[in-house]
Amino acid sequence: MNVFLYSLLVTNNMNEFTVAEAKDALLANHPEFDDEVECRKFIYRQLTRSIEKGIIKRTDCFNSGSKQVIYSKTDKLLASSIVPIKRGTMASKVPPKNETVKVVENDTYKTELQKELMAYEIDLNTTLEEAKEYKRLLARFPDLKNKLQQHQSQAKDKSIKLLGKVHALQNLLGYTVTEHSTC
Repeated sequence: MNVFLYSLLVTNNMNEFTVAEAKDALLANHPEFDDEVECRKFIYRQLTRSIEKGIIKRTDCFNSGSKQVIYSKTDKLLASSIVPIKRGTMASKVPPKNETVKVVENDTYKTELQKELMAYEIDLNTTLEEAKEYKRLLARFPDLKNKLQQHQSQAKDKSIKLLGKVHALQNLLGYTVTEHSTC
């Protein structure tokens, strides 16, 4: 769970709220957020992830023909211990802080790590194929050499980072580290 969502749900004790209410609270309490549209998008992404994890529940309410979406805490969130963790730099403009809060349940850490490993492996394979495609396009379109080499270099950097993440999770899970080649 992101620290900003944690701030809203735990520190501010928000429950049964709308995206607009969460956005207003975040804008009021965190100067890192200065753009209402980006803040709303950020809140919505965090809530969507939390729904997928089962720690937030979405309820559609219909009043006089209009729909209102209400978000509330689940028993899973209330029963979980919440441990703050730090993450690497994030690509998005919002927010500058790199801290996140992760909901940890002792029985499910291995499953969560396996899911993350699978996602990283998929991203790694995609990035490797992307770099191969740039190389292939370079042979077909030599006039685009500078642009294609720049994209290939970015893909190579991304593949190196993903490979590190894959190896770290494989080591943690006790798997044999697979040999992937970088671009």
